[in-house]
Formats: sequence, structure tokens, C-alpha cells
Amino acid sequence: MIDNRKYLVDILIPTMDNTSYLRSCILSILGTRQGENLSHLWVINNGHPNSCDWIDPKHKFITVIQTGGKNLGWEGAIAKGMEMSKAPFVVFQNDDTVIPYSDKLWLNKMIQHFRDPLVAAVGPTSNMVMGNQNMLAEVPVTVHTNTFLIGFCVMHRREFFEKIGGFDFDLPGGDDLDWSIRYRNAGYKLIVDRNVFVFHYGAQTGIRLHGNYNVEGGWYSNKMTENTNLALIKKHGLRKWWETLAGMSKVSSIKYNFKKDSEGILIRKNVKVKGLKVIDLGCGNLKTYSGSIGVDIVEKDKIIEQIGGDGFSVADITADVSMPLPIEDNSVDVVVARHVLEHMVDPISAVRHWLKPLRVGGRLVICIPNERLIESIPMNPQHYHAWVPESFTVFAKAVGGIKILDMWDSENQISFTSVLQKL
Repeated sequence: MIDNRKYLVDILIPTMDNTSYLRSCILSILGTRQGENLSHLWVINNGHPNSCDWIDPKHKFITVIQTGGKNLGWEGAIAKGMEMSKAPFVVFQNDDTVIPYSDKLWLNKMIQHFRDPLVAAVGPTSNMVMGNQNMLAEVPVTVHTNTFLIGFCVMHRREFFEKIGGFDFDLPGGDDLDWSIRYRNAGYKLIVDRNVFVFHYGAQTGIRLHGNYNVEGGWYSNKMTENTNLALIKKHGLRKWWETLAGMSKVSSIKYNFKKDSEGILIRKNVKVKGLKVIDLGCGNLKTYSGSIGVDIVEKDKIIEQIGGDGFSVADITADVSMPLPIEDNSVDVVVARHVLEHMVDPISAVRHWLKPLRVGGRLVICIPNERLIESIPMNPQHYHAWVPESFTVFAKAVGGIKILDMWDSENQISFTSVLQKL
């Protein structure tokens, strides 16, 4: 069934009497927000209780958490936000950051990397950040693993962050280096996506509270850096600390370890076809069921240009699936159409064509992108329609002659699957 968690991503932003920067940050997030249920913004107010009064307390996508005028610190504020947040993915973000309006897919881009079950956290590039995340870093690839991520803006998999124990509040600083080391010790991956850029003013609250680098013990001062590094070395050892920082000069091109075809695995688990006749529409280079009849516009053994590499068609029948199918009416038990419907200019007519070969009581399995997970039309200009489970339910009624038997998330951070029955 469809996951009933309201939001996929929660963005947690600690703030302390930093209204001008916070306002710009929030406006940029709202201005790039995609999907009704993709993300929610939590502002944790470490400052004066009235400093966030300008935020509408009834705002649909923003919740302000008050600390009662007590400064919990950056980590403490995030921890308080985590107690309220329930989303499976959380972004820890500074209030002096701005999302460019040209990058409306920033969250979508970052969350895609979590399809790899070993990815714990993903970070963007920026103008004000150290290491390989800096926009000027000479990195030969656009997406790569890294030995650490800087905490000004990082998307975490909540489950893994909790598994490694969350924040260490005894450290004098360097929380991002600390959890980066602990993630890697646990065998998890840290990803830098250079396709995502987040503008960062940098150290606005730290300098205001502690002074600049030229002040004894000030923000980014030699004393602050020394105290942080010594604490990290004491906790993790010199070798691990050095390997982490030395990683700035090395990158590893990301090689994903995706669970192979999770969508197909779930279909085969939930829709048994032993002894049944199955047709697979738009089969491309991979049939869902090995014994099914594949139908595709690309002739068998011909290269599928959109896939490339080993993307050779496995079709048994060459046909345009938006048109009446060259298959006898009422002759098959199951029709599978994975990532086909979003390509149809007239989806109602297309599904009615697909129903004709299906026997009464037969099942139609449709997989389509979930617009709450990914903005599907910019992802592929050959997509003509966007869907969410609720809109697909209305669509099925408009088609007529079918009913939805089941619906579930495809566990690939892209799509959902629906099983319908011909009436």
C-alpha cells in the first residue's frame, strides 16, 4: 500500500535572531518547493521567542518550534527538530543559505541517491564550503563519494543517523566531521552531487556570537580549529581523522548498488502469473515476467536509443502501444505496462486499448512516476502527464470498466504501482 507518511523530506533549520537571512532562506525554499507532500520546513528558534512572529503560525508547509528563549546550540536545535519530525529523510540546513530559483529540483536530485541502500547522506556544492563540495574544487566527476560532508546543508537518511547515535554533544565542534566518520565506520556512503548548488553566506550566527577568526577563540580562529581537531583525534584516532581530511584530495566516482529492479520484484511477489498468459507493454530491454509476450515500438534485438549500452529490445511483437494492439480480444490474463502511461498523449484511450486483449476478471498492472517523489516531466521531456495515487484513482474511474485492487510504493524513490481488474 502507499506509504501514509505525510512528508518524504523534513528540512530542519536552527535560527537565532537572524531574521534577514532566515527570511531569504525560507523564501528560496518555498520558491523551489515541488510536490504537495515532498517536504515540510521546521524552523527551530534558539533566539527571542518573538523573533519568528513574522512566520504565519498556520502556514501549510512551515512549523516553528520554540525553545523558550533558550539557545540549545545548532546540534541541540536539530535534535529537538528531529523529535518533532517524522519524515524518513531530513535536511539539516543553516539559516544563512539560499536555494537558487533556477534549481527547483534540488531536493529531487539529492533524494535520488538514496535508491542505493548504503547511502547515508548527500550534500550539494556551494560557494562557502571546504573540500570537494566547494564550487571551485577541481573534481573530474559530477557525482561522487566523499570522506566527509559539511553540515551547512545535508540530506540524511533518518534511519542511519539514528543508528550511528545522532549527535555527540560532548564535542566542542566538528559535528559534521564526527558523523561523517561514524557513517563510514558503519559501512555507509557519503555522496556529493555537484549538480546541486546551495548559496551559503557562511558563519553568520557563529561570528555574531563568538567573534571572527582574528579574535581569540573566535569563529574559525586557530584556537577553535585546534580544539575541534584535538577532540576528533581523541575520539576517532589520528589515522581516521587524517584519512577523513585527506579525502579532500581524492574522489571516488559513485557506483550505485541498487536493489535490482525493486519495482519488478514487488510485482512478481504480489501478482502471481503461473499458468497465465501475460503481455508486457513497452517492455524495452527487460520483461517483468520471463515467459510473457513483450510488446514494444522498437523491434526485437534493435538498440533502444534512450537506454544505450546493452539496451536491446526484447519485444516479441512490434507495435505502438498507444494504438489498438495486434492481439486477440479477451485472450490474455495479465497486462503489464511499466512506465508507459506517462508517455501517452491520450492516456484514457491508451488504457482502453490495453483492456481489449484482457479477459474479464484479468489484471492490469501499471507503474508510473509518483510526482510527490520526483518531478517527472522535466526528468524526461517525453513524459506528457504527471501522477499521484489520488489522481490515478480518479483517472481509473474515468477510463471505466476497471477497478483498483491494490496500490503500493515501488520502493525505488520514483514510482508507484497499481493493480486493476477488468470488470
